[in-house]
Amino acid sequence: MVVARSLLRYSRDPVTVVGVVLAVGGSVVGFFRAFPPEGGPLRGMPLSGMPEMFVAGVGIVIALVGMLLRTHSRWGGFRVVGTTASAVPGKRRRWLVAGVATGALTIDVSKTSTLGFVIPGMSVEYGLAPAEASMLAVAGLSGTALGAVCVGRLADRIGRRASYLITTLGFTATSMCATMPTFLGNVVMCLLMGVAVGGLAPLLITTLLDVSPGPARGSTVIALSVVATATGYLVAAGSALWLEPGFGWRILWLTGAPTGLLLALATVLIPERRVSPQVGDRSAMAAPEGSGMPADTHRTARLAFTLRLQAIYAATVGVLTFGLNTWIPTLARAGGLSVMTANTLLTVVAVVMVPCAILVAVCYRRVGPIRLAVLLATGTAVVLLALAASGLASAVSWLSAAVLAAALFAVNTMAAIFLPIAADLADAGSRERVTGGVSFFNRLGGLTGPLVLSSIVASTTDVLIAVAVLALCCGAIAWYTGRRHRSVSTAAPEPVERDTVPGRP
Repeated sequence: MVVARSLLRYSRDPVTVVGVVLAVGGSVVGFFRAFPPEGGPLRGMPLSGMPEMFVAGVGIVIALVGMLLRTHSRWGGFRVVGTTASAVPGKRRRWLVAGVATGALTIDVSKTSTLGFVIPGMSVEYGLAPAEASMLAVAGLSGTALGAVCVGRLADRIGRRASYLITTLGFTATSMCATMPTFLGNVVMCLLMGVAVGGLAPLLITTLLDVSPGPARGSTVIALSVVATATGYLVAAGSALWLEPGFGWRILWLTGAPTGLLLALATVLIPERRVSPQVGDRSAMAAPEGSGMPADTHRTARLAFTLRLQAIYAATVGVLTFGLNTWIPTLARAGGLSVMTANTLLTVVAVVMVPCAILVAVCYRRVGPIRLAVLLATGTAVVLLALAASGLASAVSWLSAAVLAAALFAVNTMAAIFLPIAADLADAGSRERVTGGVSFFNRLGGLTGPLVLSSIVASTTDVLIAVAVLALCCGAIAWYTGRRHRSVSTAAPEPVERDTVPGRP
């Protein structure tokens, strides 16, 4: 019934329907034409031989224009479709939406992680130095930063479901970068793909928050986010292991077409934002007695302070996350491991990450996000420094690659636990913008990660030390965030769920 109503709604918007059909049709044709008729690895094609890519791009623009026209009122202003919307009816429906959002978040993470597996093969084909190859990651991360901000604001104009459809169509169409003939073409397409990927993550986090039950909302979303992060890296590593030997590095981009289409088909299941003006959000908080400060002013100052600390933390952990994502596959192969052996090793580590993610989610409920972040940062730093000091990093190349992959899991977890918290602290009406802002700082910090590590990527020991120092910095910021948040919360208690308060055990 929900699917039928959604399809009926879009059938009344012919401009959007035409745009979606063009985008999907162009992407499907481009996917099949990317494979050489004679078989073997994928190769670059001249732009004149890829008209379907331009058709898909035009289709996305037409669909976006149709959605904007549909939400434009006769007085010349915009209204958000469905902001007072729809609670998700029934437990089965909630689990279905949560499953779709978690799966989409997994694919979203896997596409960012794929950057690291693409760079080694691309560097060989185009003859790139590490600093030049890192520009691909910089372009992709620039796109994710832009998408994190723009898509959140777009959701305020056209609604969450329409924004989700646009980002998934963009994700699908830009997979055609697999056939780009030049490195510059790959950089441009990676930038555009980043816009779609960066905008998708905040939408999915807020969707999970909206469909999760109240008392366990924080821990549920954190658990799903951490598991999706680990599984996303497993998908990227597994794709490199099984597909790259036969089709080359380009296939890792092309897999975005079928997965993107699956995400687009799930659009009808994505609920609009739930805003209840009658009941309000958790925002009602009294100022301390005798403070002379109005409740709204006190709350605004408190949340602004919390979000500033989260932005600093997100930027710092972004340097680590995206730096490691970009260069771990290259470091694994630099130690003398073959492509197959390195990808197998990283896939095995990724498999181990999934049950570890479930364990981390359980620990989150017991110790809280701040303590968990501090423990992960400290543990990561200790292990990396011990490995660097022992000299085993140079002697046993597979060991350093495995430890760095485990460190990537730790910092990915540190990043994953803060985005849902930022969304949970925000008003329901501003969650897309708040999560988009925190995600923007995470991607902004990540812009420097590939460049910083590219200067020392030839020395595994130096990479271990640099990552350990940055992990300690993240832990210190997390500890200070929790300390200040507790002091503010003591002065102005807020009736919120126990497991969603940052810094609270």
